[in-house]
Amino acid sequence: MTDAPRALVEEFFERMADDERRHAVGDCFADDAVITLPGERFEGPDAADAMLEWLAPRYERAAKDFGEWTEAGNVVVSQGTLFGVDGDGERFEDVRYVDVYRIDDGEITRLDIYNDLAAEGIVE
Repeated sequence: MTDAPRALVEEFFERMADDERRHAVGDCFADDAVITLPGERFEGPDAADAMLEWLAPRYERAAKDFGEWTEAGNVVVSQGTLFGVDGDGERFEDVRYVDVYRIDDGEITRLDIYNDLAAEGIVE
């Protein structure tokens, strides 16, 4: 792993995008991590795995077009748009997102995900 906050976030994104490595996203997170998404919250050593399980039926695939990065100390913010295929097989694109990461001691300790998927009718 890396001590550079943005590099760690980019490693997380790379693992999420790779079917072979997605199972290892939890290695990027601290044991006491907190992950929040619209409508859900995960905490503890299994937070990343629980998030993946929760997301699985919602999307056949989803990816990000990265727009802007903001870094301030141990906080990294990524904002851009989402695209992919939802759980019903419908394509979506140009859905806004903002992810806010807190990095401590080379691990993600908090991830807050904001997006317009519900506002766009892609998920409930």
